[in-house]
Amino acid sequence: MAVTTYICGICGYVYDGEDFLKEADDYRCPLCDHGKDAFNERSFDHEVNLASDEYHRVKKEETK
Repeated sequence: MAVTTYICGICGYVYDGEDFLKEADDYRCPLCDHGKDAFNERSFDHEVNLASDEYHRVKKEETK
């Protein structure tokens, strides 16, 4: 089962709400205050523990 999440490309914040695409256009990252357009969709082929090494490796690559 694929798991999709959205990660802020500026600070690495992981959106934890129900459906990112349904958020208002003026949604702001609660950590860095960048807009919705700063978020990148990321899909995993399996559930990912957000504390895992794999997650942090991916987050580092996406925020470069």
